[in-house]
Amino acid sequence: METLSIGVLCREVGGVAAKFVKQAWTLEQKRLADYFREHNPKAQEMARRNSRQFFNELGWRLHQLEEKQGSDSLKQQVASAQEMSPFSNLLKEVFIAASITGNEDKHKILARVVAEGVCHQSGGLVALTNALVGNVVRYLTTKQLGFLGLTAFIYHIQPRRFPLTISSSQYGQWYVEWLTKALSFHLPIEPLTDLDFGHLEAASCIKYEPLVERNLKQVLNRLSQAEFNWPFDDFVTSDPFGKQLIQLWQNGIQQTTLTTTGQLIGVYVHDERSGSLTAIDW
Repeated sequence: METLSIGVLCREVGGVAAKFVKQAWTLEQKRLADYFREHNPKAQEMARRNSRQFFNELGWRLHQLEEKQGSDSLKQQVASAQEMSPFSNLLKEVFIAASITGNEDKHKILARVVAEGVCHQSGGLVALTNALVGNVVRYLTTKQLGFLGLTAFIYHIQPRRFPLTISSSQYGQWYVEWLTKALSFHLPIEPLTDLDFGHLEAASCIKYEPLVERNLKQVLNRLSQAEFNWPFDDFVTSDPFGKQLIQLWQNGIQQTTLTTTGQLIGVYVHDERSGSLTAIDW
């Protein structure tokens, strides 16, 4: 995505999103100048460039939210959030994190963090975990983010509904097609090393238990709601995505339990890659 100047971005997105971005950008420039005051001029310029790229992601993310909810609703939510110190602190953490990295995937996740911060202000589990995500993401590699996305999909994301236009005898085929398409957003992925698992555990994203063995078929049957038979054995031995999945499963996913932080990061990654929007209703 082309990085627009903040002025052009605000004209493009308009509405509540433009007003929020303009105000936040003005505040962010002061904060960046202070945070990087004693840094090398090239480092300062890189931080400004990274920040501008992030604000492009944030502007479009809020624009999409405004189109979905309506300007009046988003305006009320933003005004309410800006009055709360947890949201103010969230913005501070996210803006600094975004200025340190030029990674587009991380910028998208951080923009989602801000958007969810606007929507979840109650101080409940989602809001608290979302704040943790804003701090943790900067310390993860792209490979580790991909692993969390795939693992969150396997354990926590289900089809929204089965189509009513097909017979029950066709459900198995439909489910394999749905599963294959979903996996295509995540695979191929490089297997994690022991250091990767240790790092994710140190970042409080996973609990890794080397001696645990889980049954992939049972996990995927839960996703399929166990309402029909589907060719699991053929899938993991013949389908290219199924073969990759069983290898990754045996090389660490089955020993992995996501924390709330890891799960939320994984959901954000999955949504960005698949173009979906998973409901977070903890």
